Amino acid sequence: METFSSFIVAVMIFGLVAGVIAIVLSGASAAYAKEKNFRESLARRLQGRYLPASLVSHPCIEFSMAGRNAVVEFVPAQRSDQGRTWVAVPLQCASPGTLHIVHAGFNGSFLEMFGAQDISIGDPAFDAAYVVRATPPSLAAQVFSPHRRSRVIAAVRRLEFLRRPAIELTRDQLRIQVHEEVRGEVPAMQLVKTAEELLEFLPLKSPVTGIELADVKIAVDTGCPVCGTTLGATAVRCESCRTPHHSECWTYVGQCSTYACKGKRWSA
Repeated sequence: METFSSFIVAVMIFGLVAGVIAIVLSGASAAYAKEKNFRESLARRLQGRYLPASLVSHPCIEFSMAGRNAVVEFVPAQRSDQGRTWVAVPLQCASPGTLHIVHAGFNGSFLEMFGAQDISIGDPAFDAAYVVRATPPSLAAQVFSPHRRSRVIAAVRRLEFLRRPAIELTRDQLRIQVHEEVRGEVPAMQLVKTAEELLEFLPLKSPVTGIELADVKIAVDTGCPVCGTTLGATAVRCESCRTPHHSECWTYVGQCSTYACKGKRWSA
């Protein structure tokens, strides 16, 4: 009788565990389907295409923005990490410099690590809330010129409801990033709209069309592609494309900052 009772208890425990597992799997499946539907809907709205995650890439949406290729990429949240979402637009060296706009606080401290000087753009409330850095500094003056300053400020502040938004312009790429995995069409479109408006405000050269053949030249004193400052002897390089970064900048971005590289590993 005791053996039979133990058997019944074991069966009940097994059934309970199996039920919990089924509920968890069902919830995970429903969450995956919801995210997939949202991303496919967003891709249709952007007239682009949705690419699911693979062994070497995150889920993303490829589309066209102002005659340029663009991508919305989703880095899944993991444990304490809330993930990342960004809109990236390759510029093919069309930018005359680098520009970073981040909310004051942690991100501002990040820029100050490299001696970045906070530039005042002439709006006291915005200057108190954001850190602006540009190389050359005249680029910030061009972007925030008085006749459109209010529109630029509105584009930046549009992202305030998202976690740690950052606007990062290098000579090769415009990237609008937030430190969370966006799971809704409205916040995703806010990122896209801010990128679209900043492309309009930036003094960029015309997009390159066709193929240009030229000798390959290696710059010997290039800056970090994330912060734009001198690299020095402590730079790390992406194992895929060999682009150098500050180690702190690599950690901040979470991967190689070169558009379409997606490298996750670096070497000294």
